[in-house]
Formats: sequence, C-alpha cells, structure tokens
Amino acid sequence: MNKLTKKEKKLAIARAFIVLIGIAVMVAVIIYMLPFINKILNEDTRMEFKEDIANMGFKGVLIVLLLQILQIVLAIIPGQPMEIVSGMLYGTWGGMLLCLVGIFLGTAIVYFSVRKIGTDLIQLFFSKEKIDAIKNTKTFKNPRNLEILMFIMFVIPLIPKDIFIYLGGLSPIKPKRFLFIATFTRIPGLFLTVFAGNQLSEGSFLITLILVIVFLVIGGVGYYISDKAKKQIEKES
Repeated sequence: MNKLTKKEKKLAIARAFIVLIGIAVMVAVIIYMLPFINKILNEDTRMEFKEDIANMGFKGVLIVLLLQILQIVLAIIPGQPMEIVSGMLYGTWGGMLLCLVGIFLGTAIVYFSVRKIGTDLIQLFFSKEKIDAIKNTKTFKNPRNLEILMFIMFVIPLIPKDIFIYLGGLSPIKPKRFLFIATFTRIPGLFLTVFAGNQLSEGSFLITLILVIVFLVIGGVGYYISDKAKKQIEKES
C-alpha cells in the first residue's frame, strides 16, 4: 500500500474540511428555511411569510447573496436549491437578480484565485486526473471551441459546471468573455428554478411540480446534446 505524501495528506484534510463546511451550510439553510416552508404550506399563514421577508430587509438580501457566492466557490454545494430559495424569498425577478449577482461574484472570485494560485486550488475540489483529462484536450486549448462548449454547458440546466468554473482560470478565454458566458448563459435554467420557487411561495404547488418536471426533461435532453457537442468539437479540433 502506497503511503500518502505530505502534500496529499494536506490535500485530503483540506478536502474533508471543505466537505464539512458544505454540509454545514446546507444543514443551516434547511434549518433556516423550515419556518418559512411551514408557513408557505399553510394557506392561512402565507401572508405572514411575506411579512417575515419584508421585515428581514437588507439583512435577508445579504444572506441570500453570500450563500449564492458560497455555492459557486464551494463546488460541492448544489445550485438549484439556492435558486429555489431565492425565488421563494424575493420573487422571480428579485430572486434572479440576486442569483446572477452572486453567480457573477462567486465566478470572479474563483477565476482570479485560480489565475493567481493555479492548479493547487482546483485540486481541493477535483482530482488531478480529472483536471488533466480536460486541460489536455484540443478543445480546451482552442479559445473559440472552448467558448462554444462552455456556452452549451452553462446554458443547459443540471449539467455539472463547477469544474469549468475552476478551469476557466487556466483557460485561454479572456476574463470578460469567460465571466459573461459563465454568468449570463445560465439565465434560461435559472429562470425556471427561481420561478418554481416563487410559485411555491404563492402556494401554486401544481405549477411548481410541472416546472420541476420541465426542468428535469430539459436537463436530460440537454445532457445528451452537450455530450454529442463535446465529441463533435473534439473531433474537429
């Protein structure tokens, strides 16, 4: 059995710490949201829910924004629950705006941190083998093809995007173009999840269920399309 090197031990400890933080954040969000969810489920207390949100003021906005940033920076936290929570608390347009600002800031933090620190930072979240497998492709080294691939990956919901956010700092794509693609191409999928959250807060449970099903279908079809696109781009590179 091979002994771990000092660097590998530090990496393992750091990864475990990140996982614990991620779990703690998710548990905290669930506990925090339980009273709101209970009020949403009861038709008589929905007005109280809206009053609670109004009373939170700027503090509530700041909490949601920081959680959205954290969701991007800590790659292990899933994004959709945060988007639904944003829609529940601040409506479709307010929730979308909050999510987009948080996504942009979180992506910028990751992008410029990777530019400064390099692969060591990415290895906190992803294995060296996975990083190298993407970095060494012809597509990754070709800015035009990589932009097309990233557009496809980010515009389609449910496709894992975290590694592309981190690898963006090592890519040949210019910062402004990368941040634009990684933020604003998410809008179609983001709209569905935030709108579903808003409908949930209004007590429209059937519409919420339909939106979730549509979201899953789009994600499934999109995954198939993105897989074909990746292979085609790689073939033409």
